[in-house]
Amino acid sequence: MTTPDDTSDDDAALSPERMLSLVHRQQQQITARTAAFVPWMLLAWGVAWLAGFLVLWADVRQHPDEPLPTLAAGVTFAALLIAAGVLSTVLGALSGRGLRGTRRAAFVGIVYGNTWWVGGIVLFVIGQALAAHGMSDALLVVFYPSVFIFFSGIMYLMAGVIWDAAPMLVLGIWSVILAAVGASLQHPTAFLVYAIAGGGAFLVVAAWSAWWRRGARRSLAQTGDDCA
Repeated sequence: MTTPDDTSDDDAALSPERMLSLVHRQQQQITARTAAFVPWMLLAWGVAWLAGFLVLWADVRQHPDEPLPTLAAGVTFAALLIAAGVLSTVLGALSGRGLRGTRRAAFVGIVYGNTWWVGGIVLFVIGQALAAHGMSDALLVVFYPSVFIFFSGIMYLMAGVIWDAAPMLVLGIWSVILAAVGASLQHPTAFLVYAIAGGGAFLVVAAWSAWWRRGARRSLAQTGDDCA
């Protein structure tokens, strides 16, 4: 036999307000979980851009008559970017472990992730084709950094739109502008600008993301107290 008190408790537990509150809290938990490693990813890319382009800038200044960096500088730059990419991939996998999303979300994530490496390969092939058709080393040094930064900016803009992330939108707009500005600068000054303005932008957005995540965790804790 059901008492009035039991009925009242069941109604309260199944009330639309409480159900919406629980759903909202679950969404916040998923957002906080997936965003936990974003500041670290941005930090890794910020360090890679800052250190990598500084290495290229310092190297080219040693031989101003030769526009291409030395093999050692190029390998160092590539190693820094690869390390940041590997770390981002690992952290991204960890952030999604144990979370079940929709098929559409999984599809979008797969397409977006693969667009990075497919686009990178295509841009490299285009650059090599331009070199085969007579583009000089001096122009290749302008083409490769600016076009890759431009492509990265477009990808960041896409990420900001897909996941409604204001920091990524800002980073995307900044990267697109930086690509245009860098291509207009004298060599190797562009490398220095890419290091400071590009790597610095990643570090600023990393700090912004960390601050945003702290606010999200505080809001989640408050929501938990309200639901208790």
